[in-house]
Parts: sequence; C-alpha cells; structure tokens
Amino acid sequence: MEILKSAVPDALKLEISNSTPAQLPSTSSSLLHFFHHSPLFHQMIKDLTDPSVALCCKDRSAALEAKLKGNECFSKGDYPNALLFYSQAVRLAPVDMDDVEINMVALLYVNRASTLQKMGLLLECLRDCSRALRVSPRYAKAWFRRGKANISLGKFVDAIRDLNISLKVEISSSGKRQIEAELMIALDKFKGMGSSGKKINENQSEDRGLMSQMSQTK
Repeated sequence: MEILKSAVPDALKLEISNSTPAQLPSTSSSLLHFFHHSPLFHQMIKDLTDPSVALCCKDRSAALEAKLKGNECFSKGDYPNALLFYSQAVRLAPVDMDDVEINMVALLYVNRASTLQKMGLLLECLRDCSRALRVSPRYAKAWFRRGKANISLGKFVDAIRDLNISLKVEISSSGKRQIEAELMIALDKFKGMGSSGKKINENQSEDRGLMSQMSQTK
C-alpha cells in the first residue's frame, strides 16, 4: 500500500484531499484511471494473487533475499526500489523469524520506515515504526526512528518521549550517543517553540500498552 501511495502524483493527491462529497465520483474515477494505467498497480495485483508470493505464503530465504536487495538499493539512494523490496520482504517474512537476535518483521518495518522517511512520507514512516513496536516493543531503533519522524513533523513532545524510551532500551554506547544527539535536537526545537509546540501523543493509549509489554519482557 505504501508503494502505491508513493506512486500517486501529487496533483492527484491534492485533488482528492480538496474534493467535496459531491466530487467523489469524479475524484474516484481519476484515481481508478491512474491505477488502471499503472504497471505497478497491476504488478501488485499479480503478486497478491500469485500463490508463490501471496500474503499467506511465508518464505524465510526469500524474505532475507528481498531484504538484502532492499539494503543494496537503499545504500545507493534508490528509495523506490528499496521500498519495493522491503515490502516484499515484510510480506514473506514469518512473524517468528529473527535476524541477529532482532525480530525480522520488526527490522523490516524499520528499514521500510527509514526508506519512507527518505521519500518524505513521514506519516507512513510513523505507521511502520508503530507496526515494528507492536511486534517488538523493546526495539530501540523503532522508537528512535519514530522519534526522528516526529521531529520532522514538528511533534516534539512525541519525539522527546519516543527518544527517551529508545535511550532507555538501547544497550550500546554508540547507539545511546546517537539517540542523545537527536534528543538534544528535539529538546532545543521544543524549547524554541514554547507552548505552541506542545502536541499530544496521538498514540498515547497504544504506547502505554507497548511500555507495559516492555516491562513484562525485561
């Protein structure tokens, strides 16, 4: 879904967001026309209906291969293809699959979140970070990535909270230093905005549940 969202032209997104209920048939028709002529859309439909790669089909080796291809594309700055490969890997990876003691699905969500952030899709980035945390609540990198995305969105209260949690669960010294540097940025920006920068955490109730899971898995 994130891949399709990124492919929709900005002009069409604007048309949809500004449309009224009376204009819904017209905007829906425009979106349908775009998808009908989009090779990416037809490829995704094919993938979803192909038994070898369908949603119900999990394949550890194929997931790892797609992840490595995504990493390669990301390192080259080829973010659209990185997004494609990470999405394939998410679809293929078994929920209980680990990669160097980190749940593979959570890791893939964070990798895809990083890609989405590079592409300027910050809300989608937040969603993937939250998905990673549902799978692995003590995954410091997911809290860190979500904190960075919240900084970019100007949600400094949320960012500070995410980064503090990330700092708490991160075990490496280098990781802690990186988090502390980002936390200082968030604090400085929050102080600069004063009371107008106070934004409530939209995922507060869900985060309380995640933190409860963290305390139970220490």
